[in-house]
Amino acid sequence: MSSEKKISARSLIREAGSDHVYRLLVAGFSTCGFHMVIIESHLFSQFESYGISGTAASWAFSVYGIATIAGALLSGMLSSRIRKGQLLAFYYGFRAVWVLVYLFVLPKNVFTAVIFSIGLGMTGDATVSPTSGLVNEEFSIEKVATLVGFLFLCHQIGAFFSAWGGGILLKATGGYQAIWMVDVILCAAAALASSRIEKREKQ
Repeated sequence: MSSEKKISARSLIREAGSDHVYRLLVAGFSTCGFHMVIIESHLFSQFESYGISGTAASWAFSVYGIATIAGALLSGMLSSRIRKGQLLAFYYGFRAVWVLVYLFVLPKNVFTAVIFSIGLGMTGDATVSPTSGLVNEEFSIEKVATLVGFLFLCHQIGAFFSAWGGGILLKATGGYQAIWMVDVILCAAAALASSRIEKREKQ
């Protein structure tokens, strides 16, 4: 029997809250939820608003799902070879840049919708492996399940504000640019936070 004293989930989360890396992971993963639900709640309608047919938008969205699987698998392999903070900083930074490129540079047609979806998908679930890996490195195995679960709760809180706020901004502005710009700012902040994890890993 383990001699380690059992602690409540509340005490464990309070303990994790004093850990620098865990706080940065919470900041990044809640942003991840915000980003993902813009895609899942609004992207199909956004494509249609550009004059893309519903059928073509469905195909583009299907490509997003396939790319998400591929990106998650690739990230799992990379997480054992590259510093996890570096990976997270790249993923969040790429999201911010990719959204800006699509909104302000690329033409709005079926081809670019598919390309945009592939880029979004490749980083969609890619954050999970390095995030959970860092929790495993920072805490003992007895604490990991609870702390990863709390990260997913934060992820879903970010997701709620994305779906809710996206609808409000769409109604207020008549378009999707505003919610994406909020996402760009949050992703840039998450990239900066994750780069601080990278510095910690090198110490």
